[in-house]
Amino acid sequence: MVWDTANMEQLDQSAQRDGSKEVVAVIEAVIGRAGYGWGVRELAEELGASRSTVNRILSRLVEERLVSRDASGAYIVGPRLKVLSAALQEGHPLFAEGTRILARLSRASGATALMAVETGNPEQCFVLASVEPDAPVRYTLPPGTNLPTHAGALGLAILTRRGTRGLPEELKKYTEASMESRTRIENALKSYDTMGAVVSIGQHIPDAAGIGVPFTVNDRLFGSLSLSRPRNEFKESDIEAGAKLLNEAARELEALLTDSASSRNKWQVLPQAESSALIQRVAVIIAAFCSEPLAQLSLQDLSSLWGTRSVATRRLAESVRDVGLMTTLDNGGAWTAGPTLLQWSSSLGSGHDLPQLVDEDLRELSGQTGETTTLALYDADSHLAHIGRTIAGARNVRYVLEEGEEIPLTAGAAGKAILAHLPEHVRTRKADEAGVSTEELGLIRTQGWAATDSERVPDAHGIAAPFFVNGIVRGSVTVTVPNHRVAGTPPKELTSAVVATARRLSRLLTFKSARAPAAHEGNPGEQESERGIVFAAAQ
Repeated sequence: MVWDTANMEQLDQSAQRDGSKEVVAVIEAVIGRAGYGWGVRELAEELGASRSTVNRILSRLVEERLVSRDASGAYIVGPRLKVLSAALQEGHPLFAEGTRILARLSRASGATALMAVETGNPEQCFVLASVEPDAPVRYTLPPGTNLPTHAGALGLAILTRRGTRGLPEELKKYTEASMESRTRIENALKSYDTMGAVVSIGQHIPDAAGIGVPFTVNDRLFGSLSLSRPRNEFKESDIEAGAKLLNEAARELEALLTDSASSRNKWQVLPQAESSALIQRVAVIIAAFCSEPLAQLSLQDLSSLWGTRSVATRRLAESVRDVGLMTTLDNGGAWTAGPTLLQWSSSLGSGHDLPQLVDEDLRELSGQTGETTTLALYDADSHLAHIGRTIAGARNVRYVLEEGEEIPLTAGAAGKAILAHLPEHVRTRKADEAGVSTEELGLIRTQGWAATDSERVPDAHGIAAPFFVNGIVRGSVTVTVPNHRVAGTPPKELTSAVVATARRLSRLLTFKSARAPAAHEGNPGEQESERGIVFAAAQ
């Protein structure tokens, strides 16, 4: 993305100044540097911006947890961005169902099956997902990879649906087979109509060949499917069968997208920006469309999200659209998720390890208290909990609990903090079996934390608070303290620190607004099963 330093002086003070491009450029740079991070000076030079501007943006992004700092102080992808990436992949049919369709295509053809979506740049598309065959030699393109639209089956297939508007007359030649002008592209597109598919042999990568077909994501966004293989394995006799497979898959994918969009759930409560800072408003729209990828928001919805009036809302919406975070639908009255979010998610992937996502918070709590801190994770299917992460305390006498160890829900603070918030029928059954009183569990729910003395670890006090994902209890955070340091009721500063950490985890991991429960349903934490547990729990 081209950096533009205009209108940056008051980036965080005024949402009416167009700084969306600069914010997105910084996020994209961080995502694009997997494995190691950026220093402020280095990133500023890369983007052609002042160090003060880049530092200000990075600092704000760290506050939103979209960016983090590693042990060396370099800026890396933050846990919140990983959470939202996983949510988008779980909720969008292109990821959730598209990968299944690609796997079927790859098995049937013995080729690499790929899906691409156009970006906001007419000359580019990107690989959203790919499935490779079990073969010693295969065509490989990682998700998130940018590709030209005028060279290769994936890009050319998109042009058959979108047209050549926006392409320059002279185009880059990647190989001897590349078409170097828009006129040649337009002539080729006409010939593809009679074939029912695009065929590209060595146009982008010399040793690769592919067949591609387009599909429609929404009114303003198009994608493509392809079967690609090494050039020496490509046979013209395979084109007809491959085109048939791809067109059937494209129709299936379009039907899934249409059905999912028509049955989408409308938010009962829209998340709202907590301040007027542009980066906070950008963060809110990222979270909104990652949690509901097919949502269609009106300008009134956007005004509610951002706390802006109509003119400012439209100006900011157009700015966010221009950087690809949103797309305007043809009816002009609705806005939906844009290609930039899809590309970020395809690059970041899903299945992020939950203990790693919250490691920074656990270490902070351990450093603050000096005590051993543990993360307990609850599995609603098995009704079991285990220790997912342990951070040893800094004091001379400390307790170290083994990661992966199963813990009871009816003994010890970590388990009881979870048990108190389980659905009533589960809570009552387990409490009755173990002789845990309903009064004790009620007190835990009321005060927000549990404290036990030597119930699991001899001569140790446990203080724990539950954390929730989308309103559902997912586990607890505990500090374990030798009894000689805690006499009777634990001090308020200790319980407050544990509760504050648990709440930070809930905010970090939640990506859907919790539904307000009906009068007979109890509190939101008692809902046991709902879409939203999208993280891998360390065993």
